[in-house]
Amino acid sequence: MNIVFLKFRRHLCFTLALFITALLAAAAAAQQGAQRSATPEIVFKQVAPDLHFLFDFESSNAGVLITEEGVLVIDTRQHPRDGQDLLNRIRKITDKPVKWVVNSHFHGDHTYGNSVFKAAGATLVAQRDTARLMQQVAAKEFARRGQFFERRGYDPKEVKLVLPDVTFDQEMTIRLGGKEVRLIYLGPGQNPGDTFILFPQVRVLYTPGAFGQRSMPNMAFTSSVDNWIKLLGQVAAMDVDKIIPAHGDLATRPDLTELAKFLSDEYTAVKNAVAAGVKVEEAVKTLTLPEYKDWRNYNRREQEIRALYELIGTGKRSYFE
Repeated sequence: MNIVFLKFRRHLCFTLALFITALLAAAAAAQQGAQRSATPEIVFKQVAPDLHFLFDFESSNAGVLITEEGVLVIDTRQHPRDGQDLLNRIRKITDKPVKWVVNSHFHGDHTYGNSVFKAAGATLVAQRDTARLMQQVAAKEFARRGQFFERRGYDPKEVKLVLPDVTFDQEMTIRLGGKEVRLIYLGPGQNPGDTFILFPQVRVLYTPGAFGQRSMPNMAFTSSVDNWIKLLGQVAAMDVDKIIPAHGDLATRPDLTELAKFLSDEYTAVKNAVAAGVKVEEAVKTLTLPEYKDWRNYNRREQEIRALYELIGTGKRSYFE
């Protein structure tokens, strides 16, 4: 009787252990599934004949022109693995060689996939100031990508600084497979070197970090808010229907005007506070910009105000020193 009971107890314990293990595995799978569902999907979509847009809500975007002669890529994403993912998506559509890569501005989240495309034989091009800053602030750019690498489980050691092969000053035109691509520099916006890429045949424009739809931009890099506002007006007057931003989803020209208004409102408020002798600590408490509280990255408001106080007070950007 005791032997039978002991066998039964062992069997019961074993069954319970299996049941608990299954429950824990199911809970872990459910948690992972919830995390995946909470993370916006990375989308690669066609926005015009031969023109595609990679939209990564949590990171950076890319543009891809596919022609019979070859491929042109704008921005290579935030890590070589992201760059390879972009290349893999391109390869599902075409086996044509990647001829050109354009870096729209110097930030590492738009250039750290360069090594993948350089290895694939592409020629890299950027505005002169973009190329200069990629090298000048390389250590700072790498340091501020650490949290992103950790979240996605990326090895930082895989990142290599790959500089442009070709630079330009104001404008450059690339012709590929019967298509024209115009690279346009209108002066500093969010960054020195901010490059707008125009596809005139399909009336589409790719923008650098100087624009994002209903999103507060990082103000730590701009050398001239006035010129930033001015160039947004120039871009809004261009003959285009669709805007592909470096961050955020597809937009249209009125969205450019809306961002210009935000910049004007924020800059005016901060300049008035400085002129009135308001200390920066008081300004970050009182300049709440409630009209924009529903914008993406509203939590940047405090650091933006501090960055503008620095620019107004010193005329310099400490990030570049």
